[in-house]
Amino acid sequence: MIPSVFSLRTNYEETVAVLATIRDLVLGRRIPVFLYFNQLQELEPAAALLLVAEVFRCRQLRVWRSGRSVIGNYPSDRNVFFQLREMGFFRVLGLNEIDEIEDQRPRGERPYYVRFHSMNSVHPGLAASFCDLVVKGAFEMSALAKSRMVAALKEAMGNAHEHAYVTRGDYDAMPQRWWLAGYVNPAHKEMMVLILDQGVGIPRTLLPTVFEALKAILNTGWAPTDGNMIAAATELHRTSTSQRGRGRGFQDMKRFIDTCDDGELRVCSNRGLYTYAKNNHETTTDFPSSIGGTLIQWRVRHAGSKVEIQDE
Repeated sequence: MIPSVFSLRTNYEETVAVLATIRDLVLGRRIPVFLYFNQLQELEPAAALLLVAEVFRCRQLRVWRSGRSVIGNYPSDRNVFFQLREMGFFRVLGLNEIDEIEDQRPRGERPYYVRFHSMNSVHPGLAASFCDLVVKGAFEMSALAKSRMVAALKEAMGNAHEHAYVTRGDYDAMPQRWWLAGYVNPAHKEMMVLILDQGVGIPRTLLPTVFEALKAILNTGWAPTDGNMIAAATELHRTSTSQRGRGRGFQDMKRFIDTCDDGELRVCSNRGLYTYAKNNHETTTDFPSSIGGTLIQWRVRHAGSKVEIQDE
């Protein structure tokens, strides 16, 4: 049974428990699952992305002659149904989207969602085209600002594709598979981008040579938590590639947040959560349960003039 509130922000443990149960039953114990959406009334976009990625993985890796490994019913709540349909949840899973049920809510007066993208490669033009989709209706940007946004997305996509699956995790995975989703709220001049992988997480993909730098940043000794590790990784101008010029994606995301009226960067990886808000407001949190990968949620709101980002 999907809970009434499916959200990492307001119902983390119950939401993650559902995902963990699906993984354990289907991937671990090879038992099929039926998902009941009858109670679901509030669906966070980040949680929806985690759910569709988990169901997709299970259905691809565990197929029986008797049918799919994960099936379910349609949500009873109309708003949730329209949200899932607009995000492409039913399409990704090969289900009927029931187009004859019309969504009569005015698009310009409500949040709307850019459909899920799932790939096992990094297409050169995807970051630019996706930026166009999420910014349209939200706010305008200068050419330089757009180039920095595209660069940040490319960095995140590249990391998910190249480094998330460098070692084997607890469950079978789809190597190099990553997900992209978006959200636009025209009334609030707000956009959000979500990037997900189901790999081993940021703390396990950084090279051992990075730990000395992490220690200097954290000043917490040799046993940092997942939240600490994520926070430090956003400050390092390199990733597990150790390549010059890589690892600046998080810095570009933070610069957008500081430049615009409002914004937030949330990075969930394994059991840790790192949050960055305007004016260098940073927090870290650690949970008992892991999301089973890395999820980047980048939200920006700007109702003023065109967004201008000064290059370094």
